[in-house]
Amino acid sequence: MAKPPTMPPNTPSFWGVYFAVEDTDAALTKAQDLGASVLMAATDIEPGRFAVLSDPVGAMFNILALKPELRA
Repeated sequence: MAKPPTMPPNTPSFWGVYFAVEDTDAALTKAQDLGASVLMAATDIEPGRFAVLSDPVGAMFNILALKPELRA
């Protein structure tokens, strides 16, 4: 995935874990109820809707609900 134009050019490459969910907004609310922090609110992107969170000890993760036509 290409770095977005809003990312500073000297940002090193990194990876992220994505968890597939049925409903990004519902999963985001549930994750917050369980202690997660939102790093990037739910956003629509080409393959679906995703958000970036961190768990209570700071580990980052992403949730993604694919568009129905992309689901297997």
